[in-house]
Amino acid sequence: MNRRDFLKIFSLISVSTLLSSCRKIPVEKLNSITLEDYQKEVKKAISIYRKPLELVEIPLPKKLKIPNSSESVRLGMAIDLDRCNGCGKCILGCIKENNIALASAEESEKGNFMHWIEIHGGIPLMCMHCGNAPCERACPTGAANKSPYGPSGMVYKRCIGSRFCKANCPLSLRKFNFKDAIKLGLVKAFNPQVPLREKGVMEKCSLCIQRIQNEKHRFKTENQGKQWLGKSITCACGDACPQKAILFGNWLDKDSPLVKHAKTKGIYVPKPLEKFDPSVVYLKGKI
Repeated sequence: MNRRDFLKIFSLISVSTLLSSCRKIPVEKLNSITLEDYQKEVKKAISIYRKPLELVEIPLPKKLKIPNSSESVRLGMAIDLDRCNGCGKCILGCIKENNIALASAEESEKGNFMHWIEIHGGIPLMCMHCGNAPCERACPTGAANKSPYGPSGMVYKRCIGSRFCKANCPLSLRKFNFKDAIKLGLVKAFNPQVPLREKGVMEKCSLCIQRIQNEKHRFKTENQGKQWLGKSITCACGDACPQKAILFGNWLDKDSPLVKHAKTKGIYVPKPLEKFDPSVVYLKGKI
């Protein structure tokens, strides 16, 4: 094959791939799922025993130790274990906010769900948004990346499904789309601000990045010249928690309710993630 023929074939393949990725999904498939379907799945998921976490105490999270990190903002979250009762409503709130797909019947029977939050020994567990994230270093395309404000992001259009990120996470906290949930009608578009993911990409907690971006843009539009400190942001799991056990905020803002509450408690993370500087922590007891 000469160079001209090769380029012609390559171009045709590229165009056909782009067209297929823009396929129109029948509305009836995306709307046939009900909230009750998700409620049943969450109930089943939290009934499955998962090994309790081994927690170790750490100091209050500080400025990120990465190039170009913000001097004044490090967004993160804390789960107060003295309040949490493992009810799983945080999972349902996350599902609705981030358009997470239902598991197929086969995967459900195996206890495999796309949930970004799982209950381990009565404790919610999600991506901990490590400051020194091993998953990001393993990604060959830059799809897994670090925000200067703390969240460990995921660019779905860059993801090629290598799964190196999941393999390099000590707790394997990312989920891989083995099935095309859109084509199978296993996902509902609750939130139009969050894209539906297709087969072959990794997923995980984003710290509700859409909420962060919306609030950041709103603040800068209405308060030109003032410093943005990440105030007034809440996460979907925190909003859904009836015990108010999940707090979101800026670890570098001493006036943040997150920081004020954390200073009255012991701060803990799963032992395998201790050296990776997580932005999501657990709180319990008193100092």
